[in-house]
Amino acid sequence: MNTQHPINDDFIVKYLCGEASPEEAVQMEAWKAASPQNQQYFNNMEQTYLRVYDKKISSPDKQKAWLTFSNKVAKKSNPYWMYGLAAIFLVGLVAVMFLMKRQEIPSEMYAEKEAIHKILNDKSEITLDRNSRITFGEGFGKNSRQLKLSGKAAFTVTHNAALPFIIESDGVYIEDLGTVFTVESQPKSDTVYVVVNEGIVRLYDEHGSEIIIKAGEKAWYIRSQKKIITDIDSKTVKFDFKDTRLADAVALLEETYDIDIRLMPESIGDCKITTQFFDEEVATIITVITETLGFKYQFEDHHYKIEGKPCQ
Repeated sequence: MNTQHPINDDFIVKYLCGEASPEEAVQMEAWKAASPQNQQYFNNMEQTYLRVYDKKISSPDKQKAWLTFSNKVAKKSNPYWMYGLAAIFLVGLVAVMFLMKRQEIPSEMYAEKEAIHKILNDKSEITLDRNSRITFGEGFGKNSRQLKLSGKAAFTVTHNAALPFIIESDGVYIEDLGTVFTVESQPKSDTVYVVVNEGIVRLYDEHGSEIIIKAGEKAWYIRSQKKIITDIDSKTVKFDFKDTRLADAVALLEETYDIDIRLMPESIGDCKITTQFFDEEVATIITVITETLGFKYQFEDHHYKIEGKPCQ
């Protein structure tokens, strides 16, 4: 007659010590296979057990470890008393290790191919977009809550006036005033882009420019101009070229400003540019593009002519 024992911490320790009967071992394997949660709980207990006794996972000497442990505590006639004590010890150690791991703040977060979501100790949340990086300041969460962002991230911040949450990007700062917001600051971009979903943030720089952005609003900081542009004027025109073919950029300019731009030769249209513009005059945009690519342009007969050498 097979007796099914309850799967608890005592039973797991008994199994790890090699004291389980064949029937109990079968029961344990079936319990682990029943759900990923069961398997994960067992793995945590096993890892802690093996670490305590400095055993290798591949070939743990469970019998010897158990004898060592039992000699240290006491000799009892009831083996389940010892299993219970061992279980209490291991569960406590698992809890401590879990809490220590949870409290650790890495010095850096980097999302390469997929976005990363992290909940901080203060319950603030960060969703870091792919190809983006966050570097936490020294003593983050204790002495300060300042970090550096390169790329794009969404923040849901638990407000703390005594320890403000501040994102920095090369001299531009976004300070939480109790909100949900998104910051984009690509490494090669001239622009920091902030969108506030809830609450308020303060956008400022080290030169004295500053603005308060409320829920439903957004703003851009233009590094080259040391200037903040808000979304109040719906007529503001924004161009965001990221590794864009010159021919595609020209087509967009022609459509937006109702002008004619000719490329000489046409093959220079395959050259690519990465830059952003906000409500600029078309002449300014063409000047920046041509200087960036090392080209020249002139305006005659009501059209622009851009000349240059094809890109390799």
